[in-house]
Amino acid sequence: SARVKQLDPDCEVLYLRNATPDALNGKSAYNPNTGEIIDIPPTWYKRLCKKCEAKPHLLHIAFFDELTNALPSIQGMAFNIILDKEINGLWKLPSNARIVAAGNETEDSSCANELVEPLYNRFAHIYINTTLMTWIDWANKDDAEYAPLRIEDAIYYCPQKIHPLILSYVRFTDGKALRTPFTGKEPNADPRKWEFASKLLYSSKKPKMLRALVGKEVTKEFCAFLDTPIISIEDIIMENYTAQDIATFTMNDKIAHLMALQAADETQIGDIRRFILLFGKEFLSAFDLLWAGTDTARKAIIRKIR
Repeated sequence: SARVKQLDPDCEVLYLRNATPDALNGKSAYNPNTGEIIDIPPTWYKRLCKKCEAKPHLLHIAFFDELTNALPSIQGMAFNIILDKEINGLWKLPSNARIVAAGNETEDSSCANELVEPLYNRFAHIYINTTLMTWIDWANKDDAEYAPLRIEDAIYYCPQKIHPLILSYVRFTDGKALRTPFTGKEPNADPRKWEFASKLLYSSKKPKMLRALVGKEVTKEFCAFLDTPIISIEDIIMENYTAQDIATFTMNDKIAHLMALQAADETQIGDIRRFILLFGKEFLSAFDLLWAGTDTARKAIIRKIR
């Protein structure tokens, strides 16, 4: 909670353990003068909107504290706000508002509840494992050292829907990394998480940060995949490689290239196929199948080149 308040000292805090449906979702009231039902937005939402409007260049946090201590019914209402970024289907959160939640794990608190999978998977998970030295470091830092969260830092430039490195990795695992089992103890991978992870990778350029979204093990394997020396499409076209480079390739290196080079477009495919052929005809056949897929036009290109 203290860490979130350092990110946004003026964050809007909702203590979900004691929250009521009206406090979280607003309420409806009868207007006897008109005979109509009036929808009244919750107080926290009105305050958040004022902050976002007053300082549009900053990000403002709606902090759902004690999320795991909330009753399942309140968690369900919170889920709708988190999922749709709107309240009761009526009021949208401002574009410069962000939701952050905190809570205890079940083994740390007798009154904590398990989060259901859809709610769990809407968040990036950061586990606070306090040691003496990290606590002392935090205690000695002045709040002024924490930079405000600016809106321009949250704008993602995404040339592709999914980052090519992520596409290459998921292909390399033959799709096994697309979905990993949900345990409720560690973030798992699924198509939605990879979309979030792609935005994070574009924005931060730090692959290790993906552990908050897809878990430690998947991130560890992803980073190991990135450490595999890959000859890029551009280097292949410019012939910036030697026979010795290819002679050192292991089977995993060849498979990694097979997957990574799927990003080649129709103008590059001739050069890429000549390179893949150096691995052997069986690799070229596999590459053609993967690159063309069910695309009729691409299949025709492969037939013409052959």
